[in-house]
Amino acid sequence: GDRDQNDLQRRYQLLHNEYNTVLKQLNDKQNKLDQLRKVSEAMYKEYDLLKNKYDVDQIVMQGAMDSASQWYKQNRELKRRSVALTQKFLQVSPSGMVDLVDGCPDSSDGDELDSLRNTIKDMSEEVARLQAELNVARLQEFEAQEHTLSLTSELEEERRLRQAAESELEELRTMKQNLSRVSRLVAVEMSSLREQCQQEKDTALRMKTQADKAQKERNVLAHQSSLFMSEIVGDDKLLRVVSEVESLKNTLEEERQKYAMELLELQEKLEEREGEVELELLEEKLKLAESELQCALKRAERAESQTCQLSSKIEQLNQALESKSVPAPPPPPPLPPPPFQSVISNPVLEMANILGIPRKPINLATTAPGDCFLILNEYHNQFIIFQRQHEKKEEPPAAVQEMLTIIGTLKRRPKNRPETTPADVAL
Repeated sequence: GDRDQNDLQRRYQLLHNEYNTVLKQLNDKQNKLDQLRKVSEAMYKEYDLLKNKYDVDQIVMQGAMDSASQWYKQNRELKRRSVALTQKFLQVSPSGMVDLVDGCPDSSDGDELDSLRNTIKDMSEEVARLQAELNVARLQEFEAQEHTLSLTSELEEERRLRQAAESELEELRTMKQNLSRVSRLVAVEMSSLREQCQQEKDTALRMKTQADKAQKERNVLAHQSSLFMSEIVGDDKLLRVVSEVESLKNTLEEERQKYAMELLELQEKLEEREGEVELELLEEKLKLAESELQCALKRAERAESQTCQLSSKIEQLNQALESKSVPAPPPPPPLPPPPFQSVISNPVLEMANILGIPRKPINLATTAPGDCFLILNEYHNQFIIFQRQHEKKEEPPAAVQEMLTIIGTLKRRPKNRPETTPADVAL
C-alpha cells in the first residue's frame, strides 16, 4: 500500500513538473505569437501605406507623362508657328529682329514648376496615408462584424446549453424522486420478506423441536403400550377398551389432519392477499419504468430538434458569410428561470395512502406436543377468529378498491410499447 502510494506520488510529481514545463513553453510560444502578430500587423500597415503611395505615384506619373506628351506636341506646334512668323517678319523688316530679341523677357517658370511638384508630392503622400487609414478602418469593421457573429453564435450556444441543462436537471430530479420511491418500496418489501423468512425459520425450528419431542413421546408410549399389551393379553374387556381408544385416536388424527388442511388453505388465501399487495408494488414499479421511458423518449426528441436547429444555424451562418450582410440585431433577453418547487412529496406517505396498512400475519400459539384435544381446540379457535376477522374485513378500504380498479384497467388495456428500449434508461 505505501509502496504503491509512493509510486503514484512520484508519478504525479513527474506529471506535474511536465505539465508546468509544457505550460511555460505554451506561454513563451504565445508571447512570441503575440509579438509576431504585432510585427506582422505593423509590416502590413507599412506595406499598405507604401502600396497606396506607389499607386498614387503611378497615377501622378501617368498624368505627368500625358501632360508632357501634350506639352511636347504643343511646343512643336509653337516652334513651327514661330519659325513661320520669324520668316515672315524677316521678310517684312529684317532690322526689327534685333529689337524683338532684346525685348523678350528672360524670366522662366522654374520656381513655379518646383512648387507645383512639391504640392503634387505632398498631396500624393496625403492621399496614400488616407487610403491606408481607410483600408485599416475597413479591416477593423470586418473584424468587428466577425467578432459580433462569433459572440452571437456563442450566445445562442450558451442559451441552448442552459435550456438543455435545465431540462436535464428537471429530468434528474424526477428520476431521483422515482428512484427514492422505488428504493423505499424495495426496502419495505425487503423488510417484510426478511420478517417472513425469520418467521418461517422460527416456525421450522419450533416444528423441529415439536417433532423431536413427539418422536421421544412416541417411543416412550410405544414401549409402554408394548408392556401394557403384554400384561392384558388375556383380558377381553381391556382389549375392547384399548381398541376403542385406538379408534378414538384415529378419529382425532383424521380431524387434526382435516383442520390442518383447512388452516393451510386459509394461509394460502392470506398469502394470495399479500400477493395482491406485491402485485400493486410491481404495478407501481412498472409505472415508474414507463415514466423513465417517456423521459428517455423526450430526451431523444429534444436531441433531434437540437440537431435540426444546429443545421439551420450552420446554413444561416454560411448564407451570412456569403452575402456579407449586416449582422442581425441582438436577441431578446432569456426567459427567467422557473420557480423552484418548494413542496416535496413523501413517497412513503403516498404509497401508505394508496396501498393502506399491510396486514400482520397471525401468530399461532404453540401447544404442548402429544395433546390432540388441545391441538384441535386451538385450531378450531384460530379458525373461528380468522372467520370473524375475515367477516370484519370483507369490505376493503376505498384506496385499495381504487387501486384494484386501476390494476384491472391496466391489465385490460393494450400497451403499445416500443420494441427497443433506449440505452440511456437506467431501471
